Amino acid sequence: MSIFTAGVQYNDFKGTVAADRSDNTALVDYVSRLGLTQTGERVVGCRIVFNENPSNEINSGVVVYLQAGSFDDPSATIRAVEVEMPIQKLFAYFKRFDMVMTVNGETFDDTEVDGPHYL
Repeated sequence: MSIFTAGVQYNDFKGTVAADRSDNTALVDYVSRLGLTQTGERVVGCRIVFNENPSNEINSGVVVYLQAGSFDDPSATIRAVEVEMPIQKLFAYFKRFDMVMTVNGETFDDTEVDGPHYL
């Protein structure tokens, strides 16, 4: 499995996610203020992680993937750093966020859905 593919122990739910960056604040600035970036690095991805949640509200671990250099440079490496932050703080770095998960990753493409739609 790729490091950039989500997975948990049982994968009861699988899905997709899409997000638009905030116009006003950048995740790389937050990570820089924590002293975790190196010169010229930018955020190329992030992962929201929590394990063994005992059904409580918790802070999430956020793994931020940083890269210096060009996206198409095969020698450019990606470095991961972990920060703990409340989930509402993470969402402040996105203008729009959409996550969909379905049981066993079923698509339900040909199924009519009754109720609100946010497409």
